[in-house]
Amino acid sequence: MSDQKISAFDIYEYLPHTNCKNCGENNCMAFAEKLLQGKKNIGGCSALRGDQYEKNRQEIQTLIDVTRD
Repeated sequence: MSDQKISAFDIYEYLPHTNCKNCGENNCMAFAEKLLQGKKNIGGCSALRGDQYEKNRQEIQTLIDVTRD
């Protein structure tokens, strides 16, 4: 995957899509963009902290790590 460009949409796919604004953004897509830019961290999404999203957190972290390499 390192040869592919990661987009905010790739990250958005793993977010809970609640648009709850607890992260400080208007919606989950905006939060995904900030994650991609390194302006937010995964912990900013309160819904992702739930155990049911463990795999999603790992996938998002992998995507973020690829963009930083």
